[in-house]
Amino acid sequence: MNMPRLFLIAATLASILLVSCRPNPTREAIEEQIKLYPETRVRDIYKSFCQDNLGPGHLIPNPEAARAYLESELRSYKADLDSAKYGVPAERYVPVGDLGNYVRVDLSVVLDSLVNEETLLSAFTRSANEGKTLSEDEWKAKWSSVAAVIRKDFPTLTDAENELTAIDSLMDEGHYILHHSPVFEETYHPHYRIVARDIFEKELKPLL
Repeated sequence: MNMPRLFLIAATLASILLVSCRPNPTREAIEEQIKLYPETRVRDIYKSFCQDNLGPGHLIPNPEAARAYLESELRSYKADLDSAKYGVPAERYVPVGDLGNYVRVDLSVVLDSLVNEETLLSAFTRSANEGKTLSEDEWKAKWSSVAAVIRKDFPTLTDAENELTAIDSLMDEGHYILHHSPVFEETYHPHYRIVARDIFEKELKPLL
């Protein structure tokens, strides 16, 4: 075999190896979610990526209603913590999706007086009303790519294929904002608000 051909083969193998070793942000984000929350289901992965791309999921035209709901959830959370029903999560704030456009901020930061209630409410409201999001068609395309990674690299997730099919059906019907899976709710008791990353980094993270 001549030297030019050997060089071509070596270059091709090196290129293949480089591609195979290249980080995959989507896969890494899913791996991190499963590491943090071992009872994660496909629906919970969907929710994380959906929040990353669509933000909190709705506008907040009535700040007073948002305040009342936050105060109610804070009271409920405090009562559960006081009764030792469960504890504060190890991670007080967690970026969502593979871009980290938004951050989940656990409400314990308010209960522990690290962040003022009004400060968090303002951050959440502005994130919902002013945050940049994908269009529905763009989100469908993004989720399709995430689902492909789940099918390829995480096929052993509990009931993965059935959940992927169910989510596709819901999206076809125009339902994009989904709740956490029941097992996630029962295991991790999520109490958080979604905050845009730039607002979080500038206004909230220095307090934590």
